[in-house]
Amino acid sequence: MPRFAGRSLFAGAVPIILLASVACDKDEKAKELASQVAGDSAPPDVYIPPSDAAPPPVDASFTMPERPIPKDQTMVSMTAPQETQMKAITYMASMRSPRPGDPNADPEYAAELVTKLKPILLSLDKGSAKARWNRVEMEANGRQVNLLMETGCDPQLPKTAVVNRAGVQFTTLLQHGILVIRCNDTKVQCLQSVRDPDDVLCTTGIRHK
Repeated sequence: MPRFAGRSLFAGAVPIILLASVACDKDEKAKELASQVAGDSAPPDVYIPPSDAAPPPVDASFTMPERPIPKDQTMVSMTAPQETQMKAITYMASMRSPRPGDPNADPEYAAELVTKLKPILLSLDKGSAKARWNRVEMEANGRQVNLLMETGCDPQLPKTAVVNRAGVQFTTLLQHGILVIRCNDTKVQCLQSVRDPDDVLCTTGIRHK
């Protein structure tokens, strides 16, 4: 089974980009929220196969935090107000967090998906140096799949790669404990919720290899 880097989405070799103005904020809350957003900080789950093909029941008691921008918008830029950027960090952390009743993580399935997506992502990456930037990784024991590329990350890319090209529905991913698909190129990152195909949130920033 492929090894994967348990990195924070906002720091380390494969970061999720912490928006520039938030990075300068010394408030401990920002640091705590950033650490919640990613990496494999949660303890490993033991996978129990779903008993049927139906998606897990929705926990009516669970409420997502306030979205930083309306749902028909996807981009939170580094010039957005700090409050909006903090809401984006909190919302992204919640997108990838398990809820009561969710299937356990299935790292073996996630590893198979990673292998399947590698040639697909390479074909979608239009960068001239994509051999250097392009790779697919799983994170958080299979809760998240990262599509790392040089050029081409946008709100549609996760769905294009997984659903349209790989032929895997988001409901299938959720049954195997995958919660988000994230793309990240050298300028933009986007998180696609598998619970809600219409819930995509992006931020701007510079990704370092």
